[in-house]
Amino acid sequence: MLNRRYRKLTGLHAGHVYEVKAPANEMDSPMRWSLQSETDAEQKLIVAEDELSNPSRWQPAG
Repeated sequence: MLNRRYRKLTGLHAGHVYEVKAPANEMDSPMRWSLQSETDAEQKLIVAEDELSNPSRWQPAG
């Protein structure tokens, strides 16, 4: 999962591409990931793996 890229399809930052950088928190569920925007280094999201697999919210970006 690390270093995979996803395009956000909905919400405030729709169209931005994010890269999976790390597990969200070592104490958290391993199903949550920290994503960083490729266009805005300060923009980070915590996303559940099942949300990333939802094609109405995220699209793999290569």
